[in-house]
Amino acid sequence: MGGIQINDHGQVLALQNHRPVPGLYAAGEVTGGAHGASRLGSTAIVERLVFGRIAGRNAAACDG
Repeated sequence: MGGIQINDHGQVLALQNHRPVPGLYAAGEVTGGAHGASRLGSTAIVERLVFGRIAGRNAAACDG
């Protein structure tokens, strides 16, 4: 489905060099996910919940 790319910490990766953008985290629909057309299926919902928690925890601990 497409979307911005994130790493396993929920950090948004830059298009040019695939390195984390400092202080920018994402989860859910904006990230596209790995499930393609079935993004709203049961496994995709769990993916959004898990990465939402991961991204939120890491963003809260971020220095800026």
